[in-house]
Amino acid sequence: MQDDIFILIESYRLELTDVEQVIANYFLSKKAPLTIDKLSKVLAVSKASITRFSKKIGLNNYKELIFLYNLSMRKDEDEALVSNTVTSLYHSLATRSSSNYVEEDVDKFCHYIHEHKIIHFLGMGFNSYAAMDFQFKFSRLGKYVRVISDENSISMSAEFAEKGELIIACSLRGVDDNMLKAIKVAKSRDISVLLITGNANSPLIKEVDVTLLAATLTREESLGSISPQIPILIQQDIVYERYIHLYSDSVKKWLQSEAILTNKFDNK
Repeated sequence: MQDDIFILIESYRLELTDVEQVIANYFLSKKAPLTIDKLSKVLAVSKASITRFSKKIGLNNYKELIFLYNLSMRKDEDEALVSNTVTSLYHSLATRSSSNYVEEDVDKFCHYIHEHKIIHFLGMGFNSYAAMDFQFKFSRLGKYVRVISDENSISMSAEFAEKGELIIACSLRGVDDNMLKAIKVAKSRDISVLLITGNANSPLIKEVDVTLLAATLTREESLGSISPQIPILIQQDIVYERYIHLYSDSVKKWLQSEAILTNKFDNK
């Protein structure tokens, strides 16, 4: 059975008479379903014409047309509901992210990035996806970003990072004993550490130089409607936008250098 009456009607468009086009336009406009008697009066066409239209598009009668029409209308409403629900969740998340914005902390975060060329980004699980986004953005601005996403490597990075290098820790939950230990080791070696977390009570916060607080996911969002890395990505986008604003001259020079190198290799 054809469960999308709109596609069905459109597929017969070129075969319809002028009267049948009027009937088709009514349904394609997604107006209220009517009985054949009422539709006949509204469109000023005969009931026989409506029946012929139903059969012209491959259906047995008008009742089958109305059944499919109602089915397709409900489908459209369900799809709109899904879209509106997800959009509302993202809007709510963006609003909560905005309420966490502290310009002074974002500027400090940007300053540390600007002052360090080599950055170790620590993030496990979905946090590692955010790390790769950070790597993509800031590598284009002249930073060497290492994404470290497993427990052993996180511990090792704290042990072997050198002075003059920067560590960014990312944990939405903010409860990670292995990362806490790594941060403490890094700080004991005088390595600067930044943090992005959604947990305002995270034990990691008191160990780092600057913290950006991401929005936490509600129970509904945590069920999977929102990808868990989105709150972190929002913070990173804020940092990126602010960084470009604060260090526009530096960014411009690097991008110009990149363009020169790209053209040089392209011409070989």
